Amino acid sequence: MSEKKTCDTLIKGIVISMDPKRHVYLDGFVAIEKGLIKAVGPINECDYDSDNILGGKDYMVLPGLVNVHTHLIQGCMRGMADGTTYEERFFGFYYPMTGACDEERSYIASMPPIMDLLLRGVTTTADDHFTHLHKKSIDGVLKAVDDSGIRCRMARLTINDKEAVPEGFREELDEGIAETERVKSTWENDKISVTASTIGITYCEPDQLVELWKWTDDNNRQFDIHAPAVMDHKYLASRRGWEGGSFEWLDHVGILGPNLISAHSQNLRPGEAELISKCGASVALVPDMEQVLGLVNFDAKKFLESNVTCGLGLDGPVVAYGHDLWTAMRSFLTAQRMGDQHRTMMSDTQTKWTGDEILYGNAEQALELATIDGAKALMMEDSVGSLEVGKKADILLIDRSSESHLTPMGAMIANLVYGNGPNQSAIKAVMIDGEIVVKDGEHQTIDHAQVVKNSDELQETLLDETGARQYLRKRSRFTWVQ
Repeated sequence: MSEKKTCDTLIKGIVISMDPKRHVYLDGFVAIEKGLIKAVGPINECDYDSDNILGGKDYMVLPGLVNVHTHLIQGCMRGMADGTTYEERFFGFYYPMTGACDEERSYIASMPPIMDLLLRGVTTTADDHFTHLHKKSIDGVLKAVDDSGIRCRMARLTINDKEAVPEGFREELDEGIAETERVKSTWENDKISVTASTIGITYCEPDQLVELWKWTDDNNRQFDIHAPAVMDHKYLASRRGWEGGSFEWLDHVGILGPNLISAHSQNLRPGEAELISKCGASVALVPDMEQVLGLVNFDAKKFLESNVTCGLGLDGPVVAYGHDLWTAMRSFLTAQRMGDQHRTMMSDTQTKWTGDEILYGNAEQALELATIDGAKALMMEDSVGSLEVGKKADILLIDRSSESHLTPMGAMIANLVYGNGPNQSAIKAVMIDGEIVVKDGEHQTIDHAQVVKNSDELQETLLDETGARQYLRKRSRFTWVQ
């Protein structure tokens, strides 16, 4: 028998690889060397040994989860959307409170949602940052990202339409690109990448929006946009003279292509899903937010059946309260099925239940969206999203030995997804580049209690400073006594 090879870390357990054939090794291993995956497969084919062996027969080994959409700075107003209208939250406290965040405050605001992501197994996140009243607000977010160790694709969004954006938050194109270049040169490393984008079509002057996209194309970056955004419905026809849909406009101006990812992407015109597929663009589905806001028209099926690359995102903590991608996996399934039922009830065709129907979607599909498909949606599938040789060792290790909702094992992936994932205490390790960032449910370098204390204090300051306290518990049924 040949002598075994050595590696930095050897992980054993049930390996859910998410590779092209979706191999699940019920008794498997992952070998890690210098932050990369050296080998993966069944344990009886393992020819590696290590001084650092993790896992065992009661463990599950998965690729780190990938979140494709959020606004981390919204941590300072987590949950405040509850009981408010769109315009109350956007203009009453979203712009004012995030606009009041300088570099230090932005660090404090973004750290809780970053911790949420990491502590639940997310190793890669996207972020869209579009409040630049303080130019270094984005630096505070990226400092929190860097300190936490999470992998991040940061989009710096330039906004300037005078009808949709308050004065003070508007930037002209030259300023926005110059700041994007500054942030890129300051913060890019092997875990952080920076790109330019805008919120939505009607938040940026049309010619400048196209120029922003050209910057991403020239720099081989992704262009991230909300489409259709709320203001698109309000202003596309009246102010842009465009009677078609948002994606039809993006295609019309030549920017709907492989480097574009669109968030939300609901309420499309007929044929737009097929157009997105034809052009090779990606979609960031945000079913948890759609479900929380009662948007029963959620439909991911039209994208998935048209072979559009989709990933799962959370949106900002103001509407994605728990900031938990496991919840988003379950919400993808429940929101889709509620939407399908709504469309059935609203159609002219009467259907009769026969007992042989299979509801659309399954837990395996949801896990794909949260791992390898999310990596594809962020143009990162060559490095993350699955456990394959040569990829970065971003790994989630779960001890299921005391997880009552993960037994019995026959339907292990369904139990994971519908059970909202493992308990935090069962997450034995979250690894990024082969290094343990979270161990036994605790971040290795960040003080959890201090994060909470700083966040509480910041919100109190911002509520008084911006006059936004009036929106807190605005329509509460409870009697609050100081």
